[in-house]
Amino acid sequence: MAAERRRAARAGALASRYEARGALPPESLWPVWVRLRDLHRQMEERHLAAARITELHAARLEMWLDHPGGVLRPAFIAVVASSLGTPSATAALSGPRYAPTVVAASDATARAAYDLETTMAEGPAGDAATTGTSIAIAGTTLMDRWPLYGSAVARLGVRAVTAAPLGPPGENLGALCAYRAEPVIGRGEATATERMAEVLTEMILTGGAAPRVFDGADYQDVVHQAVGMISVQCDCGTDVARDLLVARAFTVGESVEQIAAQVVHGHLDLS
Repeated sequence: MAAERRRAARAGALASRYEARGALPPESLWPVWVRLRDLHRQMEERHLAAARITELHAARLEMWLDHPGGVLRPAFIAVVASSLGTPSATAALSGPRYAPTVVAASDATARAAYDLETTMAEGPAGDAATTGTSIAIAGTTLMDRWPLYGSAVARLGVRAVTAAPLGPPGENLGALCAYRAEPVIGRGEATATERMAEVLTEMILTGGAAPRVFDGADYQDVVHQAVGMISVQCDCGTDVARDLLVARAFTVGESVEQIAAQVVHGHLDLS
């Protein structure tokens, strides 16, 4: 928290310095100083946002430690979701072909919504991660874009989604996705998701905060183990093994993680 505020102060000071230079000759350099000022103002805003959500998470943890009362330990992604004005959000670092490697979900709805993406190989977080572009879709357009995912996620009560890629441009590490019950996307919600994704990216890449961002995350160990076992059983590559796992989950209507657990525990052989 203190580190983020120090970074914000440093970025703010640099922004002020470049703003002052913008009033001095030569005029030919004014556009340069303006761009540098804006860049550092953006950095200042991101660091301040990171400090705010970190402080809120710390406050929630303190309350939980004082009065646990059987309530699950609050996860960092829950604070992110709250900041976006929704109870449901996921942050995922992903591999190729909709293959999740680390998934943090704020609640059961968010986790189920992400599991549907993995099972059906289509959906907002996967598209945002693979294309590097933000997504905001609501209402029947969900089913128009993703016929399988859209109808399935609607049964969870999700009627709108916003998603934004995690990672710097050209290096798509995953995605942040927010799920909403209302079949509309309010003004500024899509931009808020983009800005929060930028904040999380900054925390992960420059602040060494990946463990905090993915606090309480599911590292998909059972899925990776099952893919390795299927690869041996079927004498195929891991991409094909994962496709077999996903196809089985889709066919029987269970999550990829459930099918993976059956493989790992010896209850299912896909060869």
